[in-house]
Amino acid sequence: MGSSSSDVCVSAVVAHARDVLAERFGVEIGMADAILADVARVPKRSITDPAAADVESCTNGSTPLPRRSYTDSNGTSDAA
Repeated sequence: MGSSSSDVCVSAVVAHARDVLAERFGVEIGMADAILADVARVPKRSITDPAAADVESCTNGSTPLPRRSYTDSNGTSDAA
């Protein structure tokens, strides 16, 4: 039963990071998911790692995500 609680925490971190990215870069939630997945895929790490770093960046001023162009729902490209 302990893993269920852990799964909830992981889901909460990822959801929070998705919201942060969507607001920060003015992209839809689906694009924010894609950004997190891309960042996690490159070094083959858990999506929780970049998600937690992104949430933490709200308070420490760091920029954990690489600067890469993404397109929002209006076709506008922004750096992530």
